Amino acid sequence: HLAAPAWVHSTIEFDFAQVLKDLRHVGGKDFQKCLGEPTCGDADVVYRMLEGRHGFGPDSFPADLATFCEPAVVFWYTAWLRGLCEGRHEAIVKGLMSSLQFMEVPPLRAEGPDDRKGTLFVPAGAMGLQELCAKVLEEMRDVFVEIRENLVPEGPGAADPENEALARQLMASAPGFVMGLNQTTLIAEDPEGISEAFQLLKCSPGGIVQVRNTFHKKADVGDECRRLKVWVPVKADRYGPLLAEVTLMLVDDYWEERWQQLPLAYFRGGLDRHVKPERPTMDALEKYIKVKYQLNPALIPESRSKAGDVDADEETQRKMRELQERKAREAERLAQEEARKKREELERKLKEASADFDPSQCVVVGNLTFRPPVEVLPKTKRCEAQEMKKLEEWNRLKAQKEAQKAEQEEGEEAG
Repeated sequence: HLAAPAWVHSTIEFDFAQVLKDLRHVGGKDFQKCLGEPTCGDADVVYRMLEGRHGFGPDSFPADLATFCEPAVVFWYTAWLRGLCEGRHEAIVKGLMSSLQFMEVPPLRAEGPDDRKGTLFVPAGAMGLQELCAKVLEEMRDVFVEIRENLVPEGPGAADPENEALARQLMASAPGFVMGLNQTTLIAEDPEGISEAFQLLKCSPGGIVQVRNTFHKKADVGDECRRLKVWVPVKADRYGPLLAEVTLMLVDDYWEERWQQLPLAYFRGGLDRHVKPERPTMDALEKYIKVKYQLNPALIPESRSKAGDVDADEETQRKMRELQERKAREAERLAQEEARKKREELERKLKEASADFDPSQCVVVGNLTFRPPVEVLPKTKRCEAQEMKKLEEWNRLKAQKEAQKAEQEEGEEAG
């Protein structure tokens, strides 16, 4: 059982300082292990914790779920859990290696995702905070449905206080129900190797708490290759065991899946960028952080290094900054609105002028006429250019056919 912080289920007076202390204990002084990105001092940390990102903000969190929980507390618990798993990532990997060392061919940790000699592939860290928050929201939705069905039905009448307290406890514990924060992949040459690894994990101190087997012939595979997933508790420290998701696959399936995912990524538009992004400079990073996480300008101390700024009116400078910021936001809004109008106009023109079908390409079988297939492409800039090119070709062919038809009619009238 994982020991959660006391403030997750606390009914006494809330202490935000204790929350920051617990988060700093697992996420480091700068909270980077919890948030997954660097921060700029204590003020920035407090701002991010109160902001509630990735669906936990005051404007984005579902109102029905907020009936039985405090969104900010759930977000802090999620960040705390992410920092806990990130800080103990290597300890979890070592625990799995110690359980699998008795295999006939001991696992060899890969140096990277393309290492052909390695058999144990481990990501650089735990699951990202954004992906974890999405899974927590899905888990909270399932818990909410069960609460409405069994504990606190929706409708008139006073709810049982004990059931309502239990419902709040379940909703607050939703981040602890998410599995897969620590993921590893073990590949074997044959099914016997997978069976051997499964038996060793089964006999480990934590055992196996859940299994998902898609090697079965009746399993629903979907768009992935067949594999065996097991969830193994690994005790890292005094907080209790942490679940590790271990995926057991055959060698051929693992390497074939790498290129089989290519068409899926292509049609999702994941390969539209053809240039390598430049590494941002420190000036660009400071500018990005200042724009995205800007505090009240009145709280930012002004520089007194220049002689001309000594006698300047601070109130006038503050108003000028606010005016410039409003103008910048308005210009950005107008630019986005103009881009949206252009996109909608282009889509309208494509829809109005798009070719229906060419009758000469139809296939007639008996009393049935089969039209040519229609190609549906994702909405990207490259696909829009292809659609415009096809439309121009269609218009050209259509104009040629109309010209030929007019010449035939003139010839018949002259004859």
